[in-house]
Amino acid sequence: MPSVNISLSLALNVTDKEPDFQSLEMLGILYWILNLTVVESVFYLVVAFLLFLIGRHFIEKLQINNLSKRAVFITGCDSGFGRGLALKCLEQGMPVFAGCLTEQGIESLSAEARKSIGNGRSLDAFLMDVTSDESVGEVAKRLEKKCEQYGGLHAVVNNAGITGKHIADDFLDINEYLKVANINLWGPIRTTMAVKKLLKKARGRVVTVASICARVGLPGLGPYSVSKYGVSAYCDVIRQELRPFGISVHVLEPGFFNTPLINREKIDAEILEAWKHAPNEVKQEYGEKFFNDARESTHLFLNSVASSQISLVVDAYFHAITSKHPRSRYQIGWDSILLFIPFSYLPTGLQDYIFAAAGLFLPKPACR
Repeated sequence: MPSVNISLSLALNVTDKEPDFQSLEMLGILYWILNLTVVESVFYLVVAFLLFLIGRHFIEKLQINNLSKRAVFITGCDSGFGRGLALKCLEQGMPVFAGCLTEQGIESLSAEARKSIGNGRSLDAFLMDVTSDESVGEVAKRLEKKCEQYGGLHAVVNNAGITGKHIADDFLDINEYLKVANINLWGPIRTTMAVKKLLKKARGRVVTVASICARVGLPGLGPYSVSKYGVSAYCDVIRQELRPFGISVHVLEPGFFNTPLINREKIDAEILEAWKHAPNEVKQEYGEKFFNDARESTHLFLNSVASSQISLVVDAYFHAITSKHPRSRYQIGWDSILLFIPFSYLPTGLQDYIFAAAGLFLPKPACR
């Protein structure tokens, strides 16, 4: 069939090398099998993709039943996403076990649950430090007793986290990496392992927040990016290992949101502390002008991309907990969906060129 071969070669732009893009291969296959032109192939692929999105939308709206019997354990409920999720679950009548780092967090969450929802009875808030084996172990014992009536634990939500210092690696030491990893990486691992037995009883779910920084390592966010890459990898591993036990694992990849995690005053204080304790050699390499300009660019970046719609993340959490067909990964926020996720699929060399081009408009070290 020479005509088909010629047409297929044209559709695929065949040379002595294999085509680089799977999309072109797909168009060629469609042409060869269905005798479609390239334009027709593109049209039908777009239609198929739209039908997929519509079908997924309706399938994902299906919710599990008996929410009042589905116990949920959430870490980091003092503020932000964890607090919002705890209140949303309570609104839907779900039993909520909320781990808080401070007594103030417990009191304010309990008061808001009673006042705004009128459902303080389904809330059990307690002190918890995800960096402590002893604290997590005590919580696991507490849950083991209280979850008997629910047939185990329906979901653990690993929400507790910090960003660490927003500054270049030269201004950090190993302790900063250890501090951030102890909360963002070892915390979820420690917590998940402690309640795994209860999850197996209920054939439950592990829901963990990662970040777009688990896809793209951003300059100035070294400890945070390292910890989020790690926790994402952990979830990918246990997703396969726990499937035979009926446990599903879900990861959230939000962009930047205006929560206490990126409080501008906190970030500025941490940057100032890093500069203060940096070796004199590093200060001379970078210069005070670089330091001041870097502070300003950090605030400009956060003010440009950070969203105030934290309900988007809370809703994604809730969907992962209650949907009959939850996603394995959730991308949340315009910056995550339109900027960082597409960027993460580019070849590393092209990413480097883009970072280099962006660097032309960023502060430069004095000794560059």
